[in-house]
Amino acid sequence: MVNLVFCIAFMLTAYIITIFIYKKRYNTNNLKQNIMLFVIYLSVGIAIGVLYKIYAFDILKTFKALAIISITFITAGIDCREKIIPNEAVVCIIAVACVMMIINAFTNSVEALAIFIDSLVAMLIGVVLFAASKAISKNGVGMGDIKLVGALGLYLRTYALMGVLLVALVSIAIYGLIKVISKKACVKDEIPFGPFVAFGVTACMILGF
Repeated sequence: MVNLVFCIAFMLTAYIITIFIYKKRYNTNNLKQNIMLFVIYLSVGIAIGVLYKIYAFDILKTFKALAIISITFITAGIDCREKIIPNEAVVCIIAVACVMMIINAFTNSVEALAIFIDSLVAMLIGVVLFAASKAISKNGVGMGDIKLVGALGLYLRTYALMGVLLVALVSIAIYGLIKVISKKACVKDEIPFGPFVAFGVTACMILGF
């Protein structure tokens, strides 16, 4: 019960922060959007609270999941509007990742070094993969995407990062295909990556990655 209350309170706080950021950044207050975001944030809080209780995950892992979901949600909204990944989001992910690794060093000193190395490897894998994609596709991948995936690697580690990227890339491929078939877009149209990363992160966190 405590875990569920914590998750709901966390996501509602994240919702308030999201609305504040969007209002300050865009000077608008869209009621329909706010209601939709409220439902999404509340649903995620309930899902994580219930499932993480079933998984028997501790409060630290719960916080880590909720934090990255919240950050990627905010990033997704900005990427949809501006087609950019804000540097503030990347810095925030890296900062929280570093704090989590420091905490882990004190609470789980036996595995701390292995976790640290795995995080660095995941960050390197993410950066190299997307840098290569940028070189091949030219305009298909932006620097923001590379920085975001690198930061996620440091935060999530290898296994979870691969899951997130798989879900994100499959979902963006399906979305793009549907848009092309329905003639609402062409193959060369730019699709923001942030929302699909947020979807991948949320799906993988809910599944307990």
